[in-house]
Amino acid sequence: ERGGEGEAEEGAGEAKEEAKENAKEEQEESEVDDEGDEPPKVELTDEEKGVWFAPKKVFDLQRGAIMRSFANYSIPAKSEGFEAIKFVWCDEAAAKDYLRQKVLENKKIWRVDDLKPSKWFQDKFAEWKKLFAEWQKKQEEFKASPAQKAKEAKAKANTEKKDGEDSEEEAAAAPDLFSIQDVCDIGDGEPLFKSFDLIDWASLQLRFELYMLQVAFSKDVNDPDRPGIPEAHFNFYYTRYFAKYLSPVSFGCKTLEEVCKLVKDTAALKDGLLTTPLTVQAEDQLSYFVKLSEEQRRERQRRIDAGDETARLHFQPAALSGVPAGGANKSAPKAQAAPKAA
Repeated sequence: ERGGEGEAEEGAGEAKEEAKENAKEEQEESEVDDEGDEPPKVELTDEEKGVWFAPKKVFDLQRGAIMRSFANYSIPAKSEGFEAIKFVWCDEAAAKDYLRQKVLENKKIWRVDDLKPSKWFQDKFAEWKKLFAEWQKKQEEFKASPAQKAKEAKAKANTEKKDGEDSEEEAAAAPDLFSIQDVCDIGDGEPLFKSFDLIDWASLQLRFELYMLQVAFSKDVNDPDRPGIPEAHFNFYYTRYFAKYLSPVSFGCKTLEEVCKLVKDTAALKDGLLTTPLTVQAEDQLSYFVKLSEEQRRERQRRIDAGDETARLHFQPAALSGVPAGGANKSAPKAQAAPKAA
């Protein structure tokens, strides 16, 4: 038995030696092959040739610090006390242009985190909320008046008229919307917004908010390099100014672009920025938004009366009250129940 064990150990040792020899021969052959091959040639793409600095995954500064300060970055100047400034890769003009383009690029994609609504906006917003409440109260009082109730009862009793005739006569008899001086009294104490329901009040408020957001942002940022609010940062700025969230679902929409189309006379997304087609300074004549909303209401009703069911809008109460950011928004205008589907 001991002899058998010795033979086994001797055989195992020979196998190990043979394996080592084979590995050594393979390594030598590999080295010979490597010596005969030429080193691989590295070729850069046009895009890679345009990269001057290796991309970083870890930055020297925190993102917040960069966002707050990058707009003030500048190329060193001798006036700052430097004895000499050398431009190795390109001349001074090209270096300044490069930095300028980088700053502009970042302004398009980075938001202004420390932006605060100005007193101008706060005063204008307070004025709007006061007017909005007065308009809703005026409508409520007008509808509750005996004269208006009698008029509505008479109109309801007249069932011989064809569908759509009332709205057509109303539009024909009404004065030009944009020539009206007092939206609270277009004649005999009748307010221009007498027929407003939830959808119209919400559309009115939406017009004001989307327009004023653009105007206030431009004033508060005071930077010609930031021409507008990027769609990607809309929710941040909207919440910053109105202390609530805008939910497209509340307006029967899926995207902000669809919401803007509901009030296309006031707001639009163009090249990724929130813009307005308005040429008047509506912030100085807030009743202008009432006229736009009434114009839209009449057009929508005309289409519905003509049998166009696609003209009907489906708003939720949150379209008017909004979704509070960080608690109840007590300052939001109250929602009023719609007298009929629109």
